[in-house]
Amino acid sequence: MKKEILSSFLRGIILFGLFFSSLNAATFSDKQIEILKIVREVALSYPNSTGETFENTAMAIALTETSAGVFKIGDIGKDPNIFNASLGIMQVRLTTARFLANKLEWKEVQQMSDVQLVNKLLGDDRFNATMAVRYIVWLNEYTKHNYFRTVSRYNGGNYNRPYYGRVMKNMVLIRRTIKF
Repeated sequence: MKKEILSSFLRGIILFGLFFSSLNAATFSDKQIEILKIVREVALSYPNSTGETFENTAMAIALTETSAGVFKIGDIGKDPNIFNASLGIMQVRLTTARFLANKLEWKEVQQMSDVQLVNKLLGDDRFNATMAVRYIVWLNEYTKHNYFRTVSRYNGGNYNRPYYGRVMKNMVLIRRTIKF
């Protein structure tokens, strides 16, 4: 019981921190700006089949998921197994990375052990962003370019309006405050 209360309390603090830091652009640290630049650069490298890139979407997702790199391990309160957690600046799960590697026949990732892949997702921000952006592009193709469903499905829901709303608010914030 105490463990559940502590877990809920910690989750609340993390969510408050994510919400607060995404509301106030003045709270963007140099490191957060650096992370958003990496995400933007990666996203510009992976267009979908119509040539569309998702740099603003990817940056808004990074801000929504981890406050642009402030919190790199998610869902750990639900299950203390690191192999079930969301990892890195874009909160990519091991199962998602494996799924995508198989769909894209991404040999480098297919050949990694789970430990290697977890370490890469946590320790290599550019790799994490690449995995996430390629997943966004795959989702966009899978949903037949339905933007709402692309963003919703990134967070595990086909029609996840609350998540979509948070990403859109963060996209507005990024567009207003960060100039590249």
